This record gives sequence, structure tokens and C-alpha cells, in this order.
Amino acid sequence: MKRILLILLLILNLLYLAVVLTGYPMRFSFAWNVGLAFGWIGCLLLSGIFFIRSGKKSGYSPYLSLAVFSLSLACFGWHAFINYLSLIMG
Repeated sequence: MKRILLILLLILNLLYLAVVLTGYPMRFSFAWNVGLAFGWIGCLLLSGIFFIRSGKKSGYSPYLSLAVFSLSLACFGWHAFINYLSLIMG
């Protein structure tokens, strides 16, 4: 179950980054922006918990958790920069 959830989160993060990097104009309402931010924070927490627990289990590879964590951090940083900092900077 954990592996399927992590793969799903990995695909969602990759799709978001692919859409953003291709230059597709994405403008969401305030509610969507807050929802996406909380979603990536949730992804960070879940992948962090799975990564910490992977050290206690034998035979489990932590690379999937680490990939989801790094991509969620990248998505959250990109989202914060585009939607909040760029608005402040003008």
C-alpha cells in the first residue's frame, strides 16, 4: 500500500513539474493554491515518515521515498516562488 501511494505521489509531482516547465499558464484561485501547498506539505510528511521507517525494515529500498520527498520539495518551492514571491516582487 505504501509503495502504491508513493508511486502515485511521484507521478503527480512529475506531472506538475512537467506542466510548469513546459510553460503552460496555470492560474488557480486562492483556495486551489492553498490546497496545493497543503498537498505538497502532506507529500513531504508522508515520504519523510516512510523514509524514516524504511531504516527499520529490512529489504525495503528508501529510494522511492527519497524521490517523492525531493520532488515534493521542488514542487512546493516552485509553487511558493511563482504564486507568492513573484506577486510580492511585482
